[in-house]
Amino acid sequence: MQNIHPETQTLMRLVAQGQYQEAAALAQAMTVSHPKEAFGWKALGVILKKVGRSADALAPMKKAVALMPGDPEAHSNLGSILGDLGRFDEAEASFRRALKLNPDSAETYFHLGIALNYLGRSEEALASFRKVLKMKPGFADAHLNIASTLKVLGRMDEALSQYRSALAASPSLLAARFGTYATLTTLVPQWHVPMMNEPRRNKAYFDALQAAVTPESEVFEIGTGSGLLAMMEAKLGAKLVTTCETVSIIADAAQRIVADNGFEKTVKVIAKRSNDITVGGDMPRQADILVSEIFSSELIGEHVLPSIEDAKRRLLKPGGRVIPAAGSIMVALFGGEDLGRNLKVEDSFGFKLKHFNSLVPDKQQIRRDDLDVEMLSDDTAGFRFDFEAGTAYPPEARTLRIPVTKAGRCHGVIQWIRLEMDKDVTFENHPSQKSAVSNWQRCAYVFPESIDVTPGQVAVIAASHNRVIPWFVLERIE
Repeated sequence: MQNIHPETQTLMRLVAQGQYQEAAALAQAMTVSHPKEAFGWKALGVILKKVGRSADALAPMKKAVALMPGDPEAHSNLGSILGDLGRFDEAEASFRRALKLNPDSAETYFHLGIALNYLGRSEEALASFRKVLKMKPGFADAHLNIASTLKVLGRMDEALSQYRSALAASPSLLAARFGTYATLTTLVPQWHVPMMNEPRRNKAYFDALQAAVTPESEVFEIGTGSGLLAMMEAKLGAKLVTTCETVSIIADAAQRIVADNGFEKTVKVIAKRSNDITVGGDMPRQADILVSEIFSSELIGEHVLPSIEDAKRRLLKPGGRVIPAAGSIMVALFGGEDLGRNLKVEDSFGFKLKHFNSLVPDKQQIRRDDLDVEMLSDDTAGFRFDFEAGTAYPPEARTLRIPVTKAGRCHGVIQWIRLEMDKDVTFENHPSQKSAVSNWQRCAYVFPESIDVTPGQVAVIAASHNRVIPWFVLERIE
């Protein structure tokens, strides 16, 4: 701003001191005493925008632009005001006029990027924010907006890198901290750490691998994760281990972990889906052993079945070993007062609350391992998949008849998984087994109303799966 009037110094001092009401009054007086000079109009518009009165700021800023059409700052300020008012097409036009007059304004490119994002033109917004970084390297807000734009485009790995750059420039930037958290949570589910630390699971895989791997074995693995299983295979003497991971930042971390442990000559980590792996390209020939560790708490929720079907058809030698060799979705009737209170509500503090249950899903993961589960029936295999001998796993629907073996108040069907690693080694996260760390949770398929059951009765359960999602519904008690 030019010092063209004595009031200017006073005006700038008032703004610097945060006395915006007095500053606005002085700027208004300047527009009255010098109506054909742009400075007062421009100052009034800037001050009104600063105090959140963009609707009132629009007219004076338009007047400033009309009086001073060659001032890039006035055009940029007008664009910012129009953006506040949601008039993003007009805002873009103002920013473009400002940049034509001054193509070296990082601030104008920054605000143009914001307007372009609101207009749904993400790629153009990215280009604008990147011009800001060329002019102002390390500008945290530019990194932050690039990250947010990349998330909209589904480029999560790149977004994470930009959030981290924003934090490097401004460690206390809350939006960057939350963005990093949200992106990591999306890309790297929090069950990875307990999975790596679960001793029973690790031993079951190791024991099965130890029985299968020889110095001539070439292994293909679906789901690298940290690289733990791939390093087990290498440590047990495999000739070559090819392992794939769809999330590139996880694949990068696994590659570093493999190298840290000295297995980089044996283990090849590929950042691809297993369906995109090629023989003769990614791996020299079909593998002798297929290992998979992409199982969900429902066993099949991570597209396990189509992945194994494809890998067996294309990537595994005929008659090759599969670990796990089979897997089952296990179920039983269950009760337990404390567990029931975590799934449904009846009365609380003297009030009837059961109608809230209409908002509670009838399928829930049981995330607490400290509550006793009362097993009211024997274990039943809802569905079993023979990964080694089978070639296709179509959707299924069947009726389960589950005899009641213990009297009690039954809340529904509890579900867990059983993995038959080979003919001798089995892993199971049975509800009776408590574990300090576990990545696989049990699921509860909760009845509409808890039912008192006694031995001799039979629960008739409709069981189905669509190759990805299993479900169990009570039909009746006989």
